[in-house]
Amino acid sequence: MAHSKGNPLPPPGKSRPLIITHNGASGMFAGSTDLAYQEAIKDAADIIDCTVQMSKDGTAFCMHSADISSSTTAATAFASKASTVHEIQNKSGIFSFDLSWSEIATLKRM
Repeated sequence: MAHSKGNPLPPPGKSRPLIITHNGASGMFAGSTDLAYQEAIKDAADIIDCTVQMSKDGTAFCMHSADISSSTTAATAFASKASTVHEIQNKSGIFSFDLSWSEIATLKRM
């Protein structure tokens, strides 16, 4: 995470390093959240890098893992959709690609 506070950016036309964040300002806020992205923008990030997952109906969104059961309320809301995908992990999970975007939008982060 890069912060410009206390280190103002050079004036236009002067060179400065390219600022790339991972999952927003994930050192200050939970990664891949609106707060983390807003802080990264406020900190003058040029690029916000995130791991992209896909919903069943093709909506892309940022989340660190396709198994959304451990970081959201999916385990209680969609327990019947649990499955094991050995190519991803050897334990059961609830995967983003098995849920529609409207289902994912109902989940809360934990």
